[in-house]
Order: sequence, then structure tokens, then C-alpha cells
Amino acid sequence: MFRRILLLNRICTLLYSVALTGYAGTSFLQKANDAYGKGDLRRAVALYREALHKGENATLGSFNLGNCYFQLDSLPQSIVYYRAAVDAAPDFFRGHLNLSISYYALEDFGNCIASITRALELEPDNEKALLIRAAALRKAGGTPESIIAFEQLREQDEGNIDAAIALGEMYRELGDGITAARWFERYPDTGPNALYVYTVLAELCQQQGDPEKSLYYLQQASAKDPANRWLHYRICLAHEKMGNRRVAYEEAKRSLAQFPDFGDLALFAGNCAFALELTGEAEHFYTLAKQQGFPGAVIGLENIRLLREGQTAEGNTDAIR
Repeated sequence: MFRRILLLNRICTLLYSVALTGYAGTSFLQKANDAYGKGDLRRAVALYREALHKGENATLGSFNLGNCYFQLDSLPQSIVYYRAAVDAAPDFFRGHLNLSISYYALEDFGNCIASITRALELEPDNEKALLIRAAALRKAGGTPESIIAFEQLREQDEGNIDAAIALGEMYRELGDGITAARWFERYPDTGPNALYVYTVLAELCQQQGDPEKSLYYLQQASAKDPANRWLHYRICLAHEKMGNRRVAYEEAKRSLAQFPDFGDLALFAGNCAFALELTGEAEHFYTLAKQQGFPGAVIGLENIRLLREGQTAEGNTDAIR
């Protein structure tokens, strides 16, 4: 989810600079540009409206009104004025681009695709436009078309990390975990979504029967987010699944020192200690888990009690004999 929000934010970043450059402004447009540049959007709206009323550059006035309304979260009004801008200047690339972004933000993907297709007719290699088209196709349910679009984007720019993640996700949705992993592995360690990528790669490797590689990615993810208790828990589980119960137990103990109220991990540590015949330590961790309200800990403590009673009874029998 975090990654999806980042991608949406990147798509929905308008080219605001056009509001301030590119056209010679007369009095109202210049005043509006000044207000816009200072972030006084309400005043800028009034001045751009006045500029339109006075007949000053319809394209610039409409486009900048669209920018203002987008930043004011008035998306339907931004669409009205972006459409007016491209009606006045059909070859205005940035007008079509920002219009498509407004449609995308409103989740009107049909109109978004139509607008961005027109923009790409004007600038076929524009990376942002290609990204919007690929993302809109995916949102509209056109996975094959979206894969082709994202692959085209990667061919143009091998460093496009959004495309790498999107391709990984789509191949994963199609059930092709091997290809999905290959795309995720192309994501840089320093990227803002590295934590998400490591987590997904851990799941894919586990599904492909490669627990060692899954553990590696879980450890990488934990290094990115050491306060994430569930990553610690999954690392412990991974060690246990690989047959390293003692390592899993020691890892759980270290993590519980950091998260003493983590009942799930305390129960896990208790189970590991019990299996390793560390009865006293198992009792300690089961007690911690019981305090957190875990029924499994009650069963664990009962098993310890029964074990001790059995050992006592066996000892008494030996003595009688």
C-alpha cells in the first residue's frame, strides 16, 4: 500500500511551473502569476478569472486556473479549466498531461487514457506521460496492455523504478512468481520502496521453495525497518522452517528483549524452548505470552506441569524399585 501511495503521488505531481513561464502576461495575468508563485491560490484564482474576463490569453489563464483548483483539491473544476485550455490550444502538451492527471486522481481511467494518449501523440517519448498511461491501463483492468506499456517505459529508461515494481506486481498477479521476482530484484537497495520490495521478494522466494533466500530478504527488510516486530517474527519462523530451531529460539530471545510485550513471539519462544527441552525458559516465555492473553500459552504451561509431574512420578517409581 505504501508503494502504491508513492506511485500515485508521483503521477499526481503537476507541472506547476508552466503557470509562471512560457507566455507573456499582461497586467492581470502577471498579478495572478505573482500570487500563484507566492502560494496565494485563492487570490490567484480571482486574478486568473479576471484575466479571462478581460480576454487575456485564454490558454494560459485556463491552464493556470486548472493548476490552482488541482492544488485546492477541487478536481472537477481543474478538469473544466484544463479542458478549456486544450480546447483553446489543441497541441498544448502540458494541458493534456495535467488533464489526464486530474482524471487519474478522480479514478476516471477511461478519460485519463484518452487524454494521455493525445499527450503522447504530441510527445511520444515523455516519461511521465508513459508512466501515467501504463498506470491508468493497469487500473482500468488492462493488465497485458499495461505490462507492454511499462516494459516500453523500462526500455526507454532502465532506471525507472516505478516500472520495475509495477511489472513485478503484475507478473505476480498473473501467477508468474519467477518473472515477478526478476523484476523486483532490479529495484535498487536505496530506493524509497526497498522495504516493500524486500518483503515481497521474501514471500516469492518462500513460495518458490527457497527458504534461505527468503530469509535473506527478510533480514534486509528488517535492517530497513528494525522497529517492525513482525519482520523479527517472520525471521524467527524462517529459521525454524529451515530446521534451525536453536537459531530461531536465540533470535526470538533477542527480539523479545526489544519487544517484551510481543505475545506472539513470546509464545513462539516458549514452544521452541519446550521442544529444545529448556523447561525453565519455556515456562518463562509461556508466562509472558499468558500475560498478553494468548490461550496457547496456557496449554504450554499445562504441558510443562504434566511433564514435571510425570518426571516426579517416574522418579518415585524408580525409588520404590
